[in-house]
Amino acid sequence: MRMRNTAKSYGSVAIGLHWIVAVLVPAAWISGHLGDVLPRGSHDTGLLMHVCLGLSMLGFALARLAWRLADPPPLPEATKLGTWTVHAGEIAHLLIYGIMFAIPVLGILTQFASGEALPVFGLVDIASPWAGDRGFAHDLKEMHEALANGLMILIGLHAGAALLHHYWLHDRTLRRMVPGLR
Repeated sequence: MRMRNTAKSYGSVAIGLHWIVAVLVPAAWISGHLGDVLPRGSHDTGLLMHVCLGLSMLGFALARLAWRLADPPPLPEATKLGTWTVHAGEIAHLLIYGIMFAIPVLGILTQFASGEALPVFGLVDIASPWAGDRGFAHDLKEMHEALANGLMILIGLHAGAALLHHYWLHDRTLRRMVPGLR
């Protein structure tokens, strides 16, 4: 398989980055929800896991965006539904990228607004530049959670659209991103 995209198909780098992010996003979302149900003594470990997944997702999403800018995606598949589906897909991708970047930034700001250090993969802690402000931290956390839930909905729509392309429109949209799919 080629590393770079062609006019008709994705290359291995784009596919790999897509699926790494596709695993990290729900993993970070689940770990965020599990943090609320963990026993009291395990909260710090759960938070570290959530932060590590979020930072990983941010890093891979940035790599994915950089690769997309350096190696443009293939042209959209023509469908019997017309060009509005292409525009809908472009808008969905822009929203997904924007929200993928906003969520971890809000998470980092939430941690800092709480007056807490940001643990970076358990290797180093970045001290909060602010004194703790519970109200502000709460508002940031609410935005962080709302966007995370919204991203999961968008990803569900994205996956649903890929399945619609595959099973109803019978085009190559899904097969281009899932190697070996017939």
